[in-house]
Amino acid sequence: MKKKINNIILFLLYGITSGFAFLVVRYGWVYYKTPLFDRPHHPLHQLLKPGGLYGHGLGIIGSAMILLLFLYSARKRHMFGLHKGKMSSWLNVHIFFGLMGPVLITLHTAMKFHGIVAISYFSMLAVMFSGIFGRYIYKQIPRNPAGDALSTEEIAEQDKHLTYLLVENYHVPPQTLREIQKISGAQLAQHQSGFAALWTIFINDLKRPLLFRRLHQSLLQQEMKIPQDVMHRIMKVARQKSLLIRKRAFLNTILRVFHYWHVIHKPFAYVMIIIMFLHITIAIALGYTWIF
Repeated sequence: MKKKINNIILFLLYGITSGFAFLVVRYGWVYYKTPLFDRPHHPLHQLLKPGGLYGHGLGIIGSAMILLLFLYSARKRHMFGLHKGKMSSWLNVHIFFGLMGPVLITLHTAMKFHGIVAISYFSMLAVMFSGIFGRYIYKQIPRNPAGDALSTEEIAEQDKHLTYLLVENYHVPPQTLREIQKISGAQLAQHQSGFAALWTIFINDLKRPLLFRRLHQSLLQQEMKIPQDVMHRIMKVARQKSLLIRKRAFLNTILRVFHYWHVIHKPFAYVMIIIMFLHITIAIALGYTWIF
């Protein structure tokens, strides 16, 4: 129940922030399309320029979101007294700030990129896109509902439980179990490593809906009549088992790729935050204090 409430709140935050950004773009669309040389003469320039009333405010909100990104790292290390809440929930908030912050900062720039601040901006985009990539890698590691990685023994136990459900509760025949194993793509793990393995996983994700549709049709064509609600549960467990098999097969490779991702992701974050603070300091020194 608590997870459902958290998801609803997060969905509302995405909706409110996205809607706000859309309204800003709609309001200033003509200004944003105006060539940089002609913008000082545009009636919206004093509001939407980076140092303008609206533009500056967007920068402050966006920068605050970027700073709040680091709460996730602080929570992982139990810094500042942060120790409550599931890591998965903190990660979802981290992703929200990591996506919406850059959107607002982009509007703050009014699509004007130059000087040393541009390095911070493009570092921010690198952090955002590498974060999306990292999230995909993160999802390939088997985890419990709290977001903690499962041990090898826990993965085996979970797989055993799913197999028990399929065989003992739903009387799924051996040929269906073999088909689930085949759909998982785990047999490809021994031939793939590094980013090639990640590409294989991605292709498998694209093919999975079609493969499970075929599995569903295959079960319907069998002699035993399966009620619709039972079929729904069988397919749900089959998807879980197939995905778990694949994650277990590619686990060592994914952990190595995840390590390399951290090596790439962190430097961009450090460059982004250092130059951002430098930019803020210079802006305040020059008198750009917004409404304060």
